[in-house]
Amino acid sequence: MINTAKMSFSNIIMYLLPIVVTPILSRLYSPDSFGEWGVFSSFITILTVGLFLGLDNTIVKAKDNQLKGIIALCLFVGILVSLVTGGIFLIGNLLNLRFFATFPCADMLFLYLFFYVLYTIFFNLCNRFEMYGVIASVNVVQGLSQSVFRILLGMFCVTAINGLIIGTTIAEGVSAILLVVYLILYKVKIGGYNITRNYFKKLLCEYKNFPLYDAPSSVLAFAAFNLPTIILAMYFDKASIGCFSIVLQLLLLPMSFIGNAIGKVYYQEICKDGDVANRTNKVVRITAVISILPMFILACGGDKIVVWFLGSEWETAGNVALCLSLWSFPTILTQPLIPLFRALNSQRYLLLFDVMYFICGIGSILVCCQFIDNLFVILIVYAVVCAIVKLMMFMKIIKLGNVYMASWMRVLPLWLISCVILLFRLLSL
Repeated sequence: MINTAKMSFSNIIMYLLPIVVTPILSRLYSPDSFGEWGVFSSFITILTVGLFLGLDNTIVKAKDNQLKGIIALCLFVGILVSLVTGGIFLIGNLLNLRFFATFPCADMLFLYLFFYVLYTIFFNLCNRFEMYGVIASVNVVQGLSQSVFRILLGMFCVTAINGLIIGTTIAEGVSAILLVVYLILYKVKIGGYNITRNYFKKLLCEYKNFPLYDAPSSVLAFAAFNLPTIILAMYFDKASIGCFSIVLQLLLLPMSFIGNAIGKVYYQEICKDGDVANRTNKVVRITAVISILPMFILACGGDKIVVWFLGSEWETAGNVALCLSLWSFPTILTQPLIPLFRALNSQRYLLLFDVMYFICGIGSILVCCQFIDNLFVILIVYAVVCAIVKLMMFMKIIKLGNVYMASWMRVLPLWLISCVILLFRLLSL
């Protein structure tokens, strides 16, 4: 838990920043600008999840003598997928397809991907060698630099460029460079055999579950989370999409604050010592409490706080937050526990749930958009459908991880009370 504390401490700083910075940004940038950021962010999130075909997760798990080959393989795959993406965008623009022609700051996309490839590889190396102090400091620098650049660009260039997108890209570059510097200073040694085509094939065969199950699963999960922004942008104005986008960021703060810190350390520890049951029970006890807090607070009037927090232009954001609160609960609950599937080589179950999540979540959005023109009703249906699938995944995690009922049953009354209050609030919309 010391390692989790290190990660959580940096996340306290990094994810308290939005509480300070978001009210500033929501007054520097219009909901339309946040709508553009939402489309850009949704696309790169889906793309970067599959950028390495899941092989980036093997950096932590691989044997010492395989590490050099794994890093080279990740670098090759990451660059290859980035180039293919560039080719698709080029063809899409030549054909004047709407998505590619209207995509915001397309040139920033490829610069961001370059920085992301470096950042992800070196971040996973730090995680492998338990350099949690380094990870914590880089997290803080990334959060601070993103906030500073976004504010400065919003103050001086708000009419010319979208500073939300450019500021994020610059921060990604700063973080990647800082990780490289740290690894050089700490003189981290990377061992392994000479890299050949046959050795690449051997590594791919050994870790085939990652590209076959892990990568498609992750892409589907994040696509189900991010595609709604892109789909809704085709039916509703940029201001509404901006409200939707900013609310998603706020709802995921608890997961980013504690969940990511727990998830990364949890994965490293169960791969290292194999104590799956004990580690999983500890994580469930923490996430069972954290996950319900956003929904409970919003159901009890937190939607009004959201509007006050963002400013008078963001009235729609309060109702959007209320509609999505049910979705946030099981999402935050399960996200830190997903590494369990990888550690147990049970990615096929994860893929199954993510296929269900994608089909049900995106399907509900597409169907509702055809017959319903009320954004709030569409989001409620989406939230309910996705919550059901995520709770089914949680039940599977309990079984795989040998989780004791006491680890989560003690907070069940709070879960039920929150759901009842939320139901009454949603009926009044």
